[in-house]
Formats: sequence, structure tokens, C-alpha cells
Amino acid sequence: MRICLVSREYPPMTLTGGIGAYTSKTSAALARLGHEVHVVTASQQPAAEYAENGVFVHRLCEAGDRRGLLPDSLAHARAVAAAIARLPGRLDIVQACEWAGEAFWYACAPQRQARLVTRLATPHFLVERLNDAHAAAPQRILRRGMVTRTMERVQTRRSDGIISPTRALAQIVCERWGIAPERVTVVPTGANLGQTAASLDAPVPQALRGEQYLLYFGRLERRKGVHVLGAALPAVFAAHPTLKAVFVGEDLTFEGQPMADVIRGLAAPYADRLIFLPRMSQQELFPIIRAARLVVLPSLWENLANTCLEAMQLGRPVIATWGCGFEEVIEDGVSGFLTQPGDAASLTAGIQTALADEVRAERVGQAAGQRAQEFSIDAMATRLADYYSQLLLAGDRRTMQQLSPIA
Repeated sequence: MRICLVSREYPPMTLTGGIGAYTSKTSAALARLGHEVHVVTASQQPAAEYAENGVFVHRLCEAGDRRGLLPDSLAHARAVAAAIARLPGRLDIVQACEWAGEAFWYACAPQRQARLVTRLATPHFLVERLNDAHAAAPQRILRRGMVTRTMERVQTRRSDGIISPTRALAQIVCERWGIAPERVTVVPTGANLGQTAASLDAPVPQALRGEQYLLYFGRLERRKGVHVLGAALPAVFAAHPTLKAVFVGEDLTFEGQPMADVIRGLAAPYADRLIFLPRMSQQELFPIIRAARLVVLPSLWENLANTCLEAMQLGRPVIATWGCGFEEVIEDGVSGFLTQPGDAASLTAGIQTALADEVRAERVGQAAGQRAQEFSIDAMATRLADYYSQLLLAGDRRTMQQLSPIA
């Protein structure tokens, strides 16, 4: 098959989050299966085209709409559609996440050369709700958000196929956007086990050597529940005098303050036991994960974070939350621990339980590693390619039915 994945984020040039990481490892895995894979992405430098890891990468210069008539997200979507049209030959599949409606313009084209698949990540309406983004947002931000939310919904509803990493996310999106649940197929995120193993030789930072610590890694923002962890830490620190807490990631603030300052305030008597590190490459990060006693991911709601799979594949016991995608990966008390979202007391109890029995925690970590094997990137890419094949076959059948003469 000839496949095009669309993602504004794509390493190493553009700032990458979960969508960028997903696109990078999934495109390479599809290429290893023998498919011709193109990635249309953005660039903070002049446009470029090159091959990497068997994938043809097409970087668009982020110039926006020079006349200023289109919002940035809409201008980018138009540029994406033009880039897809320039690709040589006929594509079979174009896949994009719903986030920011990158394939909106392509979805609205009267005739599309390829089947469009939208992969659900976490739509803006859900991120805004979890981050309480409307509380003090200016009108221009609210208007821009309305455009983006509309683009995401229209792109998804007009897609030939819709996939979701978890049932939990599919249910929320279907209810909000009026999509029939049977239109959505669950294809989980894959974990790149080989890349993880190759990154373990790097040393941990000097400040962490010989230390016992809990670890949170990812964006420091409200929806990730980092402030809940801050509120849980005093009781944990009081019971474990040598334990430290390490936070790795980009600080996106909380109620107008740096999240790091919020956590320092919540755990003020123990501020000297808090360590904040900037966002890191996987090569730098994975040894830190592997040396942690526990990985704590207290999201208020989560689709299925790459962070969870990465920690599990490294054999770390993960403390996460009920009521979201974590439940589809973690069996409570067996391959991880689940606590109530937004509840500092529940999180404290979960951490204390995991710390109280090191033998059990190690057993849970081993089970987590075994569970993560089921989500290997090559297995998930095979599952995705099978989905594409079924979608193409179904489309061919519909075309033949349309062309068949009436009896």
C-alpha cells in the first residue's frame, strides 16, 4: 500500500508530543512491513524532502496565510491538502489525527484520491474541559478554539475510517460528535521496545545517582493531574524520609503560575526533595525511568499515554487513574496500580501501598513489562495495515455496487 501520515509534529525538527512520537514509530513500522510510507509534517526551517528510516518525509515551511485571511490551523490544513496532492502516484490511505484538524481541507475536497482515516488523539473540547481552559480565556482565544473544534469534528465525521487507541476515548468522541460507535475501530498505540532497550546505556543525571525517587514525566499541566501529585507528596515524604520526587517535562503552568511553583507550595516542608528537569530525549529519559521506584501518572483523564507504555515496557510499576484509557492496559494490583482521578488521598494511598512491599512492586513491574509486550509497535502496525486493507476492500465493494446495473 501507499500510505501518507499527516502530523504537524515529527522529530527531530519540530516540537513533538504524543502525536509526533506515534507518527514517527508507526511510519517506520509500516515501512518495515513493506509499505511505501510518506509523512507530511511541518518545519521551522525551509521546506525539505528526504528519506529516513525507510519513510519519505515532506516538511512544509510554516508560513501561514500571507494575506491573513485564514486562521493558522486552516491555513496549515490547506497547505497539507496541497502537499498531499503533489505526492507522486496514487495514494491508498491518508491518515491524520483529529487534533487541530490537519486533514480538514483534504476531508472537504469534493473528490479524494485516497481513503481518509482519522486517528483520535484527544480533541480540543476534551483538553479544554480537563484544563478548565474557558475559565479566564480572552474572546479571541475562544473564537480560535471554536474554529479548531469545528475543523476536528468535520474532519472526523467526513473520514472514510476512524480509529482510536482506546474504547474510552472512542465513547466520549462518539457521544459528543454524534458518530455511530460502530464506525470507530480500536487500534492501540504501539510501544517501540527495541528503541527503548537501545536507550538504556546513558547514565542518569548526577543529581539522581544513588537516590530513591518517584517519577512523573510528561507535560506539567492540569489535565495530567500533576497538582494532585503535589498535594499527595507531603504524606508520602513524611512516611519515607529518604524518598524524592522527580518531575521531567515541559511546564505549561497552572492557574497562571509555573506548575513547578505550585508543587513546591503544596509540598513546602519538603521542597528540597523535589527535582524538576526539562523535557528530554528518550535516550536521556529512559535510564531515569528505569531507575525510578515508581512512575506516577495521575491524569484527570487519559486516552492512553505513551508515557504509560514506556514505563511499563521498562518494567516499572505505574500508578495511574481509573475511568479512562489506563484501565485498558493496566490490571489494578497486577500490572500496575489505579487510583481515583483528582483525589490526593486516593493517590497517597496508592503510592503508600506500592512502596510498602518492594517484592510486590517488583512483581507488578515484571507483569507490566510482559503486558507491554502485547503492544509492540510491529504488532500494532500489522493490525493497522490490516485495518487499511479492510477499509480499501469495503470501499471497492461499495464502488462495484454503485457501478453494477440494476436488475
